[in-house]
Amino acid sequence: MKKDSSHVHRPTSHAFFLDRDGTLNVDYDYVHTPEEWTWCEGAIEAIRWMNENGYKVIVITNQSGIVRGRFTREQVDALHAWVDEDLKRYGAWIDAWYVAPWHPKFHDGHHPDLLHERKPGTGLFLQAAERFHIDFSGSVMAGDKISDLQPAIELGMQAVFIRSRHEPDADKNWLMTHRIPVVDRLLDHIKKGTVRS
Repeated sequence: MKKDSSHVHRPTSHAFFLDRDGTLNVDYDYVHTPEEWTWCEGAIEAIRWMNENGYKVIVITNQSGIVRGRFTREQVDALHAWVDEDLKRYGAWIDAWYVAPWHPKFHDGHHPDLLHERKPGTGLFLQAAERFHIDFSGSVMAGDKISDLQPAIELGMQAVFIRSRHEPDADKNWLMTHRIPVVDRLLDHIKKGTVRS
């Protein structure tokens, strides 16, 4: 007799989903080597706080430079491996990196569904949620663009807008409508104690 697995209890996790460029590191455009990586102020301390407070730390980043031919996926993966090693020095870690290499203007010959991986699509968020059994209602997404935060609203997460050089282009009315806090640094949001427990 086949067992009914629909009622099997699966432990759930809460996560901090993070954009990369402009949220963790200074966005110099198409960053893809350790030499180009500069941590945003307080980012490492924020990640360590997440680790210590039981959050999965998951980076979801659009990297269209790959499909544009500016750099390779292997270079991006190597950079992320370097970041992981750097974080070890501070007793911090990122649980997973998810990379969307796509862009609608450079998508000839690729399956159209792959574009759903690119933010504001939710494809990579859903992949991470399945892998880590994530409860979106107790999770957070932080990023420096509206497109980073739209998936959070769609999936029922808390959203946090980080100021960067892209702030002038952000739809302030959208942020106000969804009551999204705006901070200079990710660490500022954590220190304010506004993360849902």
